[in-house]
Amino acid sequence: MIYNYEQLTAKSLPPDINMPLGLAADVKYVFSVTYTDPDAMELDGLAKVTSDVVLREGKNLAAYPPVQGDLGLREFIAQELENKRGAKVSVDNIFLSSGAGGACQVFVDAYIDDGDYVLMDQFCYHGSLNMFLKKGAQIIHSEMDDFGLIPEKVEENIQMLISQGTKPKMIYTISVFHNPTGITLSYERRKQLIEISKKYGVPILENESYADFRIDGPDLPQSMIGMDQDGGVMHISAFTKLMGCGLRLGFGVFPEQARPPLDVIKYGVSPSHLTSMVVHEYLKSHKTEYVSNVEKSLQAKRDAMLQSLGEYFPPSCTWSEPNGGMMIWVNLPEGTDTWNALDRAVERGVKYNPGPIFRSDREGRNQLRLTFSHNSPEEIKEGIAILADVFEKEGFFNE
Repeated sequence: MIYNYEQLTAKSLPPDINMPLGLAADVKYVFSVTYTDPDAMELDGLAKVTSDVVLREGKNLAAYPPVQGDLGLREFIAQELENKRGAKVSVDNIFLSSGAGGACQVFVDAYIDDGDYVLMDQFCYHGSLNMFLKKGAQIIHSEMDDFGLIPEKVEENIQMLISQGTKPKMIYTISVFHNPTGITLSYERRKQLIEISKKYGVPILENESYADFRIDGPDLPQSMIGMDQDGGVMHISAFTKLMGCGLRLGFGVFPEQARPPLDVIKYGVSPSHLTSMVVHEYLKSHKTEYVSNVEKSLQAKRDAMLQSLGEYFPPSCTWSEPNGGMMIWVNLPEGTDTWNALDRAVERGVKYNPGPIFRSDREGRNQLRLTFSHNSPEEIKEGIAILADVFEKEGFFNE
């Protein structure tokens, strides 16, 4: 008997999303992934609390955790949201997930059907974008400026869909140190978006995965789930970027009226209960100091990248100067193609994210995202110099 797995393949398999092959390459200069900053990780402290937790509470691992995740960590999250993000939520309206992506997938599975329309940022993190695309969502990218999503453009898109006999299922936005542009949605814009959401009955799904990564600049505006009084906002965040991407730990927050379909799908795939206990044990005593150390390390790396861009890239190029997060958004001259140039950069040991992967229509070929969390400041300077040389040879810097 010869097995024919082609015939056995599920008919419901999601579509394959076109991505550049170079993103999978193993290179020295990784400017393409928002990895946890390895130079700021406190491995000794994490090892100690892991030992303490296992010795003290290890027998709890014999049973499955609560469907929404470890109660202690959810209580910690609720307190953090109230103190840091101005959102008073019940622990019963928080669920733990396999990273921020896991929380996003839960909301996608609970609310998005094939053919549904979703409004998103002008450019949107490709991991989230691809989740919606694989579910069959129709994406409408709304314009942004230096203050984030433009509310008037969002409303125009909603009205356009209503005129066609439909309306979007939700508005998805990464509202703090936006991925990929680094922009933070202003307080006034948040108020306007909440009013638009309420006016048309289109909920907002806000992703604040980078809220712990403020480096400098003004304080962050209040989260939209904290500003909203009508149950129109759902919320995503994570500990993976802070503590270790390999820990795969995030969370989702939802208004009570959104609960029924989440109960049906059992809040997705639960994260490791041990991971949840360890992260809670560490952060409840060390978070303030730890976040401060991460801030200092990221500041040195961000500044090294900004300095290097200023040194090696010509005035025909522009880039963001973010106050936090892990990424810089670069605009090259019109007519350049960052998608096709990636292979040449990879050959020289550098990876970046071509702009088109952040849009469903694959536009934005003269743009790219650079991340600065993984490499040292010295490596960042080396890698940007190499990337500039690649782009120069591609003819991108010709005046």
